[in-house]
Amino acid sequence: MQLKFPQGFLWGSATAAHQIEGNNTNSDWWQWENSPQRLSELQKQNKNLPKNLEDYKSGIACDSYNRYEEDFDVAKSLNQNAHRLSIEWARIEPFQGEFDQEQIEHYRKVLKALRARGIKTFVTLHHFTNPVWFMEIGGWTKHQNLALFLRYAQKVLTELKDDIDFVCVINEPNVYAVLSYWFGMWPPQKKNYFLSRKIQQNMLEAHIKVYQLCKILKFPFEVGSAYHIRLIQIEGLFGWLEPWIQSILTKYIYKTAKYSDFIGINYYTRTLLVQRLFPFFFGVTKEKINVTDFNWEIYPKGLYLILKDLKQYKKPIYITENGIADAADHKRAEYIKTHLTAVHQAIDEGVDVRGYLHWSLLDNFEWAAGYTMKFGLVEIDRQNNLKRIVRESANYYAEICKNNYLETETK
Repeated sequence: MQLKFPQGFLWGSATAAHQIEGNNTNSDWWQWENSPQRLSELQKQNKNLPKNLEDYKSGIACDSYNRYEEDFDVAKSLNQNAHRLSIEWARIEPFQGEFDQEQIEHYRKVLKALRARGIKTFVTLHHFTNPVWFMEIGGWTKHQNLALFLRYAQKVLTELKDDIDFVCVINEPNVYAVLSYWFGMWPPQKKNYFLSRKIQQNMLEAHIKVYQLCKILKFPFEVGSAYHIRLIQIEGLFGWLEPWIQSILTKYIYKTAKYSDFIGINYYTRTLLVQRLFPFFFGVTKEKINVTDFNWEIYPKGLYLILKDLKQYKKPIYITENGIADAADHKRAEYIKTHLTAVHQAIDEGVDVRGYLHWSLLDNFEWAAGYTMKFGLVEIDRQNNLKRIVRESANYYAEICKNNYLETETK
């Protein structure tokens, strides 16, 4: 049975600059990775960590700063017609108010390389990393600093507008705020719930300001952001709370929908809560049958349910991230199949989904997990000059991209 997707559907993959480019030396993440504090913390963690702590430094990454054309050739060979990448603010503006025109020209070449291969461009302006100087003056905790981000956005978009099809202003503001400023897992490792809320609000306002700027300047591309949504489900008597909890997780979309040409969704898994102590306490279930290398449950129905919920906004939707950590490549093809089946069901029921970007094109630097998690359609052989090795699951996905349909078992 063939599940056909709409004509003009975009098929591709996604990356982020810091995770693949290498040597992003002016960023807060580079500074943190190489700090004595970070290395000391790694040494104190569980014994399952690799002996080589260099695996937790981005270093040269995939060297995609220099090998981007090679990577785009691979994407083209896999029949992809869209690609999401990020522009590194720390390269563009290494010092406050000083823009590096050479770096702007570099990204112009990157975008033109995609265009030359017939690949649509999704450009993310902020994907977790910040210039060191920005963080030294308070970063996203200071409302007045939004003007600095807006200045950077205007500079980049004015320069590169002719080679951009879609702009994702900010990637996962909720994830950045929670992991960096509430849970303290990412730089600058703060643990302040109220500060994390403030940062999310500032990032959402930044999205709105960039959107308004783009409309005033009549830029030719579409503007949105990419939001991480994890489905929350509750077992037991309090299942009726699910819609309320989910509305809290998606309230940022509610606040920015009218300032967006499209909605970008990053979906990976769900959280299943079970009642522990009557009546108000819940715990996260550990009874997971099918999981990724990250121990995330594989739950494609969650993507369908989220897409159905987002139908209310009457906006085009792009799956800007969806993927699996699977070093052995035993589950990735089935993961792609089941999640695309969920997407197709949502489309059949009237949800305006227009594209799917798999995370990720390449094995990359997976933030605090370093190089331990393998999300790539393409393996990076770190012991052999970063050789690109196309995984079998990538070939499976390539056939879907080529045909614009998914083969499933006959019902």
